[in-house]
Amino acid sequence: MSQVNDPNNHEVDGSSALKTAGAEIAKKAGKKAAKAGLAKLGLPVILIAVGGLLIMLLVAVALFIVIIAGGSNESETPDEGGGFWGGDISEIGENEIPAKFIPIYKAAEKKYGVPWNLLAAHHRVETRFSTIENMVSPVGAVGHMQFMARTWIGWRYPGDRLGDANIPKEVLSDPKMIKKYGGFGVDANGDGKADPFDIEDAVFSAANYLAHNGAADGNIRKAVFAYNHADWYVEEVMGFAEKYVKGYVPIDGGGGGKTGVKVADVGRKWIGKSKYVFGGGRNKSDIAAGRFDCSSFVHWSFAQVGVDLGPLASTSTETLKHLGKPVSPKKMKPGDVVFFDTYKTDGHVGIYIGNGKFIGAQSSTGVAIADMSRGYWKDKFNGRVKRI
Repeated sequence: MSQVNDPNNHEVDGSSALKTAGAEIAKKAGKKAAKAGLAKLGLPVILIAVGGLLIMLLVAVALFIVIIAGGSNESETPDEGGGFWGGDISEIGENEIPAKFIPIYKAAEKKYGVPWNLLAAHHRVETRFSTIENMVSPVGAVGHMQFMARTWIGWRYPGDRLGDANIPKEVLSDPKMIKKYGGFGVDANGDGKADPFDIEDAVFSAANYLAHNGAADGNIRKAVFAYNHADWYVEEVMGFAEKYVKGYVPIDGGGGGKTGVKVADVGRKWIGKSKYVFGGGRNKSDIAAGRFDCSSFVHWSFAQVGVDLGPLASTSTETLKHLGKPVSPKKMKPGDVVFFDTYKTDGHVGIYIGNGKFIGAQSSTGVAIADMSRGYWKDKFNGRVKRI
């Protein structure tokens, strides 16, 4: 969870005064020249000029009416994340989301216009549906939805901004203090407190924050990034949000067709049967349980075809990117290793399987096949391809 930038911190264009003065001089000079010119031209030309101006004015009015009526694409709400917003709960959602939370998400959606499944996804990523111990992060984020105290009460609250832990609980949960300092904490259940450790207050506050940052207007990615300034976080939240409503169809290999290249096909056994764990996949128990991160999955896949990519314990995207022969993205073949700039340069790695797709261990899905020819992965693909 991150702070909201000060909306009143505007930059001033230092040349604006000069522009204004120049425009005024040009305006006066233009009027003087126009008067002299019209005096020479005579009445007929003046009437023609006036008629032309009227026609131009009518055209401008007509264009304005078209724009107001909806003729401009600029006013359309962006459709982000495949359009899976606020629909009926999917089978995956029913299996993963505790039923007691669904009415709270939907009530918050009704009040703030933020899709219920987006709130569920944040809840899943932040505290695994309120199952983590204490619900206080190492950096001081608190409660069911992991708010920083300053974001909850407002960044105008006096004192050291790093001293969130020193804000008294009774102050942090006081709606009057939150209103005074411009925070996002909400008293959703009407008990007189806005408590980040109360599930209703926490979910409604998250909806309030996301709505403020554009989610209610369809700017989903922008709002999620505002919640936590990290690309990997956006990917993970968006992934869960899409899976939680009907209509989501996971990519399972494009109809099941295999490439014929063993290293590109061997990992399919883990699709739907694995779990992403950062740092996982580096011991026998993790591998037996299908617990991988992106680099350990690539290491495992190559090991299955007899290719040693170095010590498993120290394998990372940094070690993998130095292996093999560089290949142009235009000449990629199944089995090539591809890299993506996510939370850092070369932060994610996978194995290309052809037709614009790769297989890898993604944080929101575990081992899965993803499309790198469009959307998020196309944007994050950095062009690094290695043939090992």
